Amino acid sequence: MTKLVGLVRGPDAGAPIALRLSVVPIGRESYKLTVAESSVLIEAETSLGALHAVRTLLDLWNAGDGGTLPVVEIEDCPTFETRGVFVESFAGTDRMGLKDWAEFLDRMGQLKLNTVGMSIYGCWDLHHEGERSEYLFTPLADYPGLESPRTVVTWDPGTEREINLRYLPTMFEEDLFGKVARLAAERGIELLPQLGGPGHSTLIPRVIPELSAVDEDGEPTGYGYCVSRPGARDALAKLIDNLTRQHLAPNGINRLHVAGDEYYPIRNMDPDDRKRVVSPYCRCEQCRELTPGQILMEYLLQVGIVLRRHGIGMVHWHDTLVREGVLDTYLERAEALGLDKPTIAWWKYNDPVPEPETARTETWSCPTTGFAPFLFYQDFSPNIETALRRGHSAGASGAFAYGQPEPCYQMNYAFLADLAWNLEGSGGVAGFQQRWARLTCPDDPTAAQHALTSAYTITGCYPLMMYLVEHLLPFFSTAAAGVTTFPDDLIRAFAVAQPPLADVLRQVADTLRDAVAHMPSGRDLRYWPNPVETWKQENTRTADSLELFLDVLAAARRPDLADPAELHRKARTLLKFVASIKPAYAVPAALREHWGFTRSIGPALERLRQSNGVAPAEGWYAWIV
Repeated sequence: MTKLVGLVRGPDAGAPIALRLSVVPIGRESYKLTVAESSVLIEAETSLGALHAVRTLLDLWNAGDGGTLPVVEIEDCPTFETRGVFVESFAGTDRMGLKDWAEFLDRMGQLKLNTVGMSIYGCWDLHHEGERSEYLFTPLADYPGLESPRTVVTWDPGTEREINLRYLPTMFEEDLFGKVARLAAERGIELLPQLGGPGHSTLIPRVIPELSAVDEDGEPTGYGYCVSRPGARDALAKLIDNLTRQHLAPNGINRLHVAGDEYYPIRNMDPDDRKRVVSPYCRCEQCRELTPGQILMEYLLQVGIVLRRHGIGMVHWHDTLVREGVLDTYLERAEALGLDKPTIAWWKYNDPVPEPETARTETWSCPTTGFAPFLFYQDFSPNIETALRRGHSAGASGAFAYGQPEPCYQMNYAFLADLAWNLEGSGGVAGFQQRWARLTCPDDPTAAQHALTSAYTITGCYPLMMYLVEHLLPFFSTAAAGVTTFPDDLIRAFAVAQPPLADVLRQVADTLRDAVAHMPSGRDLRYWPNPVETWKQENTRTADSLELFLDVLAAARRPDLADPAELHRKARTLLKFVASIKPAYAVPAALREHWGFTRSIGPALERLRQSNGVAPAEGWYAWIV
C-alpha cells in the first residue's frame, strides 16, 4: 500500500497532503475515501479494504488533468465476494517469467480483482506437428521424470526463417511457483492453482502407469486414472501429497482447483491413430462397474482426503458433475467424509449461459476474458455480462473468468472487474463503453465510443469470430489430422458464391479498418501499454490476415494472374507486424499460427491448380454490391 501511495505524486507535486487511516467496521473489502483540499482520509475494516481505497486514489490521480486529485467522497463495496481470472497453462503462458507474472498481478490488483487462478497442470489433444499439448508448471521432487518439454515450430523475425524452439515451461524450469505466490499475497490476491484431471491428463498417467486408467486387458491407457485398485489409489495419494508438501502448504495455498472438467472420451489423443476415440474411463474389474460420474466422484474425493490433511479445500468446474447428474451426490459424500464444501465454478463462454445452482455450496459464475492470445482478438463483454448477471441473480458469490494474460484483452479484463465490483451501477456493455471511452480517449470520447461499438459488431459476435474468422489460422485445423487439408478446404469453402462467405470476410476486414481509422488517439494507463493503440493493432492484425487470405483466394481463382512473390511479401510484412505487437512470451505461439498459413500458400495454390481448382468469382445477388 505504501508503494502505491508513493505513486500518487509527480515531479511538481507541491506540498504533501496528509493521509489518515481509520479502522471502522464496514466489511472486509469495503472502504470510504474522503479527499479534501489538504487531506485524504481512508476508512476501512481490513488492510485489503484500505488497499482498495489506495488503488482508487491512484486511479483518481492518474485520471486527473495534469496529475491532480479531485475533492470527492467515495463509499464503495464489491458486488461479488470473489473476483478473479484464471490463467490457463497453454502456449504463451508457458514462457512467462517472473517479471511477466509480476506485471500481470499488478494489472489485476489495480482492477481490484482478489483472485488469480493458475493452471499448474493441464493437457489437451494433439495440435501442431502432432505433438501432445501437455503443460506441467510445478516440478515434483518425488517424480523427476515428470516434465513437459515443448516444441514450437515458428518464425524468427530477425532471420526471417522458420525455427524450432524446444524448451520446458519457464515456471517449471525456474521453479517460480513460490515466488509468484508471494507476489500475489503482497498484492492482496489469492493465488488459486489448478490441477487438471481426470480429463485433460495425458502426461501424469503416461509417466506414472500405476496411476493410469487401464483397458479391458489391464494395460495402462495413459489417459485418465484408475480409482479402484489399491496401487492406483496409493499412487494418486502420493502424487497429491508431494504437490501439497512441496508447493501448496509452504506458500500458504488454502484452496486447490481440482478441475474435473470435460471428462469424456475424445479423439485426436493417440499419435499413432488420431481418429481413434480414446476414453479416460478405467476398465479394471472394479471401475467398470462404476458410471463415469461415479469414477469422477471417487477421484475428487480421494484428492480431497489428502488435501484435508493439510487444511486445503477444493474448487471444481461444474460441467461434468452436472452432465453426469452426480453433483448433489458428490456434495453429500464430501460432507459425510468431513471435507470442506467445495466451490463449484459454473462456466460457459457462449450463449446460452447456464444459471448456477447456489443452494448447497459456494458458487462462482465463470465467463471468459479471451481464449488464446495467438488467435484473433475477441470482445467477450456479452458473455461476461450475461454470466455475471445470471450468476448474481441466482446468488453466486464469485465472478471468475477463464483466460490468458495478454494486453490485447485489457478491455475484457476491465469490463469483468467493473461488473464484478459494481454490477448494479455498471450500465452493462453500453455503460462500460461510455466510461472506457472517457478514460482512454478523454479528448474525444464520443468518437472513441463510436469506434468501439462499430468494431464490437464484429469482435463481439461469437459465432462469426469463433466459427469463421478464427479458422483462417491453422490452430483448429491441426486438431483434425486426416479430416481437413489446410488451407485448401478453407479456400474452396470461401470461394462458393452462395452463401457469400468471401464477402463475410471482406466486410469484417472493412468494418475493422473503418473502426480503427475513426478511433482517436488515446492515453496511456498505468501498468498497461496504451490501450487504444493495442486495440488498433489487434483489429489491424485481424483485417490484414483476412485480406491476405482473400488475396490467396483470388490467386486460386486466377492462377494466371497470381503474383506469388507479392503474396509472400504481404505475408512477411504481417509476420513482422505480429512480432512487434505481442509481448515476448506470446510471440512464438502467435507467429506459429501466421507462419503456418504463410508457408502453406505456395503448396496450397499448386495443389488447387492441379485439382479442380475453386469456384470462379461471380456476383451472388444483383442488388447487393
